[in-house]
Amino acid sequence: MNQDSYKVLIYPTAESDLREIKDYFQNTLQTSADKLFSKFYKDIELLESFPFSFPLVRDPYLSSLGYRMIPVDNFLVFYVVKDKEVQVHRFIYGKRNYLNLLK
Repeated sequence: MNQDSYKVLIYPTAESDLREIKDYFQNTLQTSADKLFSKFYKDIELLESFPFSFPLVRDPYLSSLGYRMIPVDNFLVFYVVKDKEVQVHRFIYGKRNYLNLLK
């Protein structure tokens, strides 16, 4: 890890979201979530070097807390940059009311 690298942490709520997404794909859609997860991890890996490459959310309150958002297919990945750490908080289906889930 070089000096410009950020440490990426996936919070327990985000891990829970990933488990729920995987279960939904396997049990309801009866398909694999591997392609989606590959996209998630590709973007998260990008955050190690470029944590500010995705925009702050539009909501003034969440923006003031530093929440940024990555759109990945039908999902939104929410994270915050603090010092040299990227904190991934949630993976949320895009049609859900994410404002209520994050506040």
